[in-house]
Amino acid sequence: MQATGITTIAYLAITLVVCAGHVLCGESSAFAQGAFTDNDAVTLNTGLPREAEGITVDQNLGDSLPLDLSLTDSNGNEIKVADVIDGTVPTIFTMNYSNCPMLCSIQLNQLTASLNQLDLKLGEDFRILTVSIDPKETTKRAAETKAKYVDDVVNQPLANRGWTFTTAKQPVIDKLADTVGFRYRYDEAIQQYNHPAMLAFISPKGVITRYSLSLDFPADQLKLALVEAGEGTVGNAVDQFIMWCYSYDPDSNSYTPHAWRLMRLCGLGFIGVMLAALVPYWVGRKGGPGSADQSPHATGSPVDSSDNPSAVETHSNEQ
Repeated sequence: MQATGITTIAYLAITLVVCAGHVLCGESSAFAQGAFTDNDAVTLNTGLPREAEGITVDQNLGDSLPLDLSLTDSNGNEIKVADVIDGTVPTIFTMNYSNCPMLCSIQLNQLTASLNQLDLKLGEDFRILTVSIDPKETTKRAAETKAKYVDDVVNQPLANRGWTFTTAKQPVIDKLADTVGFRYRYDEAIQQYNHPAMLAFISPKGVITRYSLSLDFPADQLKLALVEAGEGTVGNAVDQFIMWCYSYDPDSNSYTPHAWRLMRLCGLGFIGVMLAALVPYWVGRKGGPGSADQSPHATGSPVDSSDNPSAVETHSNEQ
């Protein structure tokens, strides 16, 4: 009897444990699955992280860079913006900083890759001006950064002369950033700058003509932007013609064929082909045997006096 009682108690204990397990699992399932029903509205967080808010580029096309601002180049020389943008060739303007952990390196590496594929000559057809957004960056650090990227541009022998890396004081940095619409912010927590990637194309006179806001700068797109910024000072007649056939699409951030201009070009070409084919035919008909111009006087044939009464009368009078 004692063994039977123990067995009964054991069964009861097992039953209680199993029931308790079912109750707990049911509550867990209700919490996990029943917390959201089909009728509940679900709101996704689609906003930007706080660190990325306001980090953008306002495309101030048509604005002019202040050419009188003072900079310090990687050799420690005090220069003006006008020493680079001097009215002769277009300039690519960038804002970066040497201690940037990732974005600046990616951007400038992509830029050097495109420069190596470009048939325009850096330092001759165009220039690059890079201004550090870190007012604490030293001249030595800027020189190290310049050496790294100039060495990577192996197909541009004048890169050392054509690519200027500079540092500046905070008011100058702020003025340049405001002019080109470059919105950035220093993050105290990580002691880094949150900033966008930007290339601004500047005309020889300092006017902002185009932006590139992607990390990929295909050489053909880079050339079209420079030809446009050059205002006739960059490229040959073929480059200018190609530029005429393209227009900038802000949605794709690239130059695309200009449909209306290409249609006009094809129409003019068709008219030209038709004229080239028909003019010889018209000229041939005009000069043929049936032409009204083929009279005896026009061809120099002798005149039959019998067909000319006035000629006969004159002859009779002379007799």
